[in-house]
Amino acid sequence: MTTKAIVDSKRIEAFRKALGASVDNIVEASRIYVEALDENPRNAEVFADKFRDFVPPSAWSRFEAVGRKWMHPKLLMGGMADRKKGNIVKRLPYSLQERIFDRERFALLLPGGDTMQIDVLEATVNQADQLCNKTGLRSQSEQKSWLEEKFISDSLKKEHVEVMPYTIGDGRVSFRRNVSLTRAEVRRLLQEM
Repeated sequence: MTTKAIVDSKRIEAFRKALGASVDNIVEASRIYVEALDENPRNAEVFADKFRDFVPPSAWSRFEAVGRKWMHPKLLMGGMADRKKGNIVKRLPYSLQERIFDRERFALLLPGGDTMQIDVLEATVNQADQLCNKTGLRSQSEQKSWLEEKFISDSLKKEHVEVMPYTIGDGRVSFRRNVSLTRAEVRRLLQEM
């Protein structure tokens, strides 16, 4: 028997409000940190020392990125289920990050030439990679080039996969039935062992 957890809407809304306030506070803290850095870059060391028991050293660069509006604050807490997709969004201009987190839909070129409107937060990593380059969104022609390059790359990878009539493991060779090897294949087999 499975029991479904029931949470009342008041708790959901209270959590949403508290979390939103936390994000707002992080944005404000990031702004203060950047302001201090702009006065004197050595203030980074002062902040790191004063908060060493509370803030990990790796977080300071993210505070600066949020404070300078290089990175959307939602990316601080992950923001996306897939880390690779999060990294794609992090490298985009801040204005585009805002549009993505506002759930704007963008035109994605399909292999057949049609387009579909996608929400980057719901897209696959490949779709996000096709749609976004380091400076923004790819045009339809850039997406077409990306698709063609990916197709060629995938085709080349498939061509180079050579299935040998044997497997090697634990110092043993296991042959498939009805196997005959050339001298070159025997040499290769001995080199692999």
